[in-house]
Order: sequence, then structure tokens, then C-alpha cells
Amino acid sequence: MNNQLTFDELQAYQAGRLKGPARHRVERLLLEDPFYADALAGLEAMQHTATGLATGPMSEQMADLRDALHQRIHESATQKRLWPLWIATTTAAILFMLAVAVYFIYFAPQKPAKVPPVAPQKTTFMYPARSGDYPLLS
Repeated sequence: MNNQLTFDELQAYQAGRLKGPARHRVERLLLEDPFYADALAGLEAMQHTATGLATGPMSEQMADLRDALHQRIHESATQKRLWPLWIATTTAAILFMLAVAVYFIYFAPQKPAKVPPVAPQKTTFMYPARSGDYPLLS
């Protein structure tokens, strides 16, 4: 038998959507395993806190805090604050290009110069002498 509960099963049990054997199985596991009982208690507390924040006196404070945060973010991203970023980025790009140019001018391996092709020289071939070509020395 499956002795594990999923989050969906806990939510369905807490909402009262489980019927019959499924509900009995979840209740049995909640009684046998304190981990699942704690998980259900945490789920209920989390839902209670969420509904309390959305409808209680804290909701107005949360909305004010959210508006103040959005306003600070909007104010901090002005042109005045972004200008140093443009200067730094441009300077870094120029220095990088200069470094690459210096490397290629002074430190890059030089390719050997192409040797012009040499024209073939005229060669004369000497054929082996035959017996009647030279006078006999006596």
C-alpha cells in the first residue's frame, strides 16, 4: 500500500474534497506519521497567514510598502545614475580594442613571407656514349 502523501492530497483533504477510502487513508497516515501532521498544520497556518495579510490591517501597510519600493526602483534608474555606466562601458571597449591591436602588431606570430617560385633552369641531358662516338686512342 502507498504510505506517502502528496501536497495535492493534503490540500484536497484540508479543503474537504476527499471522500470515502481516500479520506480514510489520509487520516490514517496523519495519525501514524507526525511528519504529515506537521505538514498539514503548516499548510493551514500558511493559508491562514496569507488570507490574514490579504484582508487584515496589514494589507494596507503591504500595499504602501510595495508602492514605496516601486517608486525607489523607478527613481534609482535615472539618466544621472546611468551615465557613469555608459562611460565605464565605452572606456572598457576602447581599452579592449587597443589591447587587441597591440597584440596583433607586436606579439602575434608572423607568417613567413611567401617565397617566389623559382623558374626551372635549362638542363642538358647527356646520353651515354656509344662505342663508335669517340676515336680510339691507341
